Amino acid sequence: MTQLNALASSSFARYRPLLAPGIAQALIALDYAIVYVALPTLARQLHLSLSEMQWVVSLYGLTFAALLLPGGSLCDRFGARRIFSIGMALFLFSSLLGGLALNGTLLLVARGGQGIAAALLQPAILALMGQRFQGESHRRALAIWSALGALGLVAGVVLGGVLTALSWRAIFLINLLPGLLALWWVKHDDPIVPVQHPAERTGFGALVGCAAAGALVWAMMCYAGNGAADYVANRLAAAMLLVFILHERFAPQPLLSRRLRSLPGLQSGWLSSAFYMASVGSQFYAMTLFWQQTLQRDAVTTGLQFTPLAVLIVTGNALYTRLIARYTSASVLVIGFAFAALGLWLLASALPTAHAPIFMLGIVLSGLGHGLIYPAMFAVGLAAVPASLQGRASALMVTSQYTAGAITLAALSLLIGSQPDITHWSAAFQLLSGAAAVGVLVALCAPRR
Repeated sequence: MTQLNALASSSFARYRPLLAPGIAQALIALDYAIVYVALPTLARQLHLSLSEMQWVVSLYGLTFAALLLPGGSLCDRFGARRIFSIGMALFLFSSLLGGLALNGTLLLVARGGQGIAAALLQPAILALMGQRFQGESHRRALAIWSALGALGLVAGVVLGGVLTALSWRAIFLINLLPGLLALWWVKHDDPIVPVQHPAERTGFGALVGCAAAGALVWAMMCYAGNGAADYVANRLAAAMLLVFILHERFAPQPLLSRRLRSLPGLQSGWLSSAFYMASVGSQFYAMTLFWQQTLQRDAVTTGLQFTPLAVLIVTGNALYTRLIARYTSASVLVIGFAFAALGLWLLASALPTAHAPIFMLGIVLSGLGHGLIYPAMFAVGLAAVPASLQGRASALMVTSQYTAGAITLAALSLLIGSQPDITHWSAAFQLLSGAAAVGVLVALCAPRR
């Protein structure tokens, strides 16, 4: 018993720096999903218009995606712990504002604040982990962090239904206690790491990057919401992307330095991140709509049906820690995308025939693939990135992830239409499977080390 206690104490001491980043990641994932289920009740009680309902969901993702690159730049310039603390404080204030909101305007301000806070937190989370873990321990830490994020996502779907039955305000106020714990823990457990080589000033690059990412995600959201291209949004997105590309190509101090862009592992990482979100990363969204809109399941039942998939994702995270003892992270990434591609294809094949065993096998493979891909893609992408550039590198990966998610959402909206049947959903899962297959090719080209 003494040896067991000593082992448990040793394991806790080794991974205790994960507590604050893990809580923060779970809260980011939870808040991305929890509003979906609560939206009808929330809209009814606050008398929201259809447009306001859309923006309650969209504003969080839009501000998050748009500000990730500037957030990563701030993290590299001022230090991960400082930016983490600022981001978490803003997240808590915005959650409190959302929980106390008396009208749609205050609620939208709160959702925008949560998105800005998440854009500061996400690169800081990965940078803190990069400072405290190296090599094998870093890969294991990524697996644990990934599992906490998966649990936060599923908790958002499940708790959204349960908490809304009590009060919709609880979906915001639930963030306060764990957020305060994370804020206290990072202050007492994470030392301030001096910035060895202060990052160059990239104010204009951050502004252009913010505008480009935001305009692109906004254009995709307009397409998903309206079922047609928006003239103004599309041209604004194209113009901002062109300005950003020209700035990064010719500016003496680009937002993404030439040194950063030349790292082959990072190139594979951000591409893998994009195809992750275009495949199993969008599976939760697709299955939520399938169960609720086509099969007419209620919110609580839909949330509970995600429990097996969540368990499988966490199992995949645990399997990753075993596989990296024998294989490189790039090899595990190939396996994860292959599992995902096959699992999603089985789901697409099983829907028209209502073949339950094939459907369950698809859930198993896609869940395990999800759990393998997420930590592996960050391990591949961030392995060769120096500590002084971890913030921007991780921000680039997450920006590509959410931009790909917006594009996938628009593509799914086009495929399934306003009144989808089983055939439409089969085509949707085939699209996700195809994206995972491209992810296999990307992973095959990743550097092995």
